[in-house]
Amino acid sequence: MERLRGPNAGKRSGGWRMHPSEKAFLDQLVTWRELGLNFATQRSDIMRYASLPAWAQVTLAKHVSDPRPVGYSLDQLENAQTHDALWNAAQRQLVREGRMHNYLRMLWGKKILQWAEAPEAAVEIMITLNDPYALDGRDPNSYSGIFWCLGRYDRPWGPERPIFGTVRYMSSTNTARKVRTREYLSRYSE
Repeated sequence: MERLRGPNAGKRSGGWRMHPSEKAFLDQLVTWRELGLNFATQRSDIMRYASLPAWAQVTLAKHVSDPRPVGYSLDQLENAQTHDALWNAAQRQLVREGRMHNYLRMLWGKKILQWAEAPEAAVEIMITLNDPYALDGRDPNSYSGIFWCLGRYDRPWGPERPIFGTVRYMSSTNTARKVRTREYLSRYSE
């Protein structure tokens, strides 16, 4: 308990005197889990597209007819048969272990949004792929992660982009700069 005491002096991090990975674990366990559980107790539409904030629905609707760079069938997605090696590795980890690297889980959902015919279809695909494989499938916390990919618990981001509008965008290239991918890609290759 002693290491939890002490002033943070207005710093963004280090206030709990914990290693960043310990703080990240608590953030997932307490903050995000509780957000999902609270949302589920207040709303009956936790798994529905209509539960997204109005700004997200408006911006995604504005870009629903934007051309998609590529499209994949549900079977191709489930079997990690896309052109994106990092996405495929994340999907394989989900199928093999029932989980995936947290940052890659965000990318996983963002790419599904980018490849799906419409955002409503992206939600259905994410739920269909998540629920049977994820250890936290069918849990409010899991739906929080899925719907975060479309704007829940987030804010509009600029610049406005095709398909995403002002929903936060992620790419595999940028993700590879933030996550050690060499080992990951090797571990979760075919």
